[in-house]
Amino acid sequence: MKRFSLALLSSLPFLFAGCSSMSGSSPQEIVASVAAANAGCTRLTLHCMQDGAATCCASTDSARVGKASDAEDVKAMNTGETVVKDENGGVDVTVPILMTDGKWTTVCGVTMAAGMEREKAIEAAKSIAMSVKTSLGDCCPNGCK
Repeated sequence: MKRFSLALLSSLPFLFAGCSSMSGSSPQEIVASVAAANAGCTRLTLHCMQDGAATCCASTDSARVGKASDAEDVKAMNTGETVVKDENGGVDVTVPILMTDGKWTTVCGVTMAAGMEREKAIEAAKSIAMSVKTSLGDCCPNGCK
């Protein structure tokens, strides 16, 4: 009798359930939780492709949810490259995190507070974005709705 690893068996529900977060939490809950765990993060936002347009689908800034993504977020989604923008002494870092059919479909915008060395802030933001990606799993459920 073949033995299957516990990791493989525990991942089967996600394989058959389609697009769902590894944590079972909504994208909004994931964003709130990851931001709360990272004191230097002043804003954390997910941007997903919805009906052919990049849209803010979850954010610690509730006023952004449902609005069109900013130019730097769209650029990161189109190019697959991390985009860094200095703003108000802090740094806004947009990191592509999820791909579907060879196209970037989800990016994570992480704004780090002023006071941290720029390169360290960028690395911290990338790490925070990867925490969001890990919690989301293989995709942003239902276009982050």
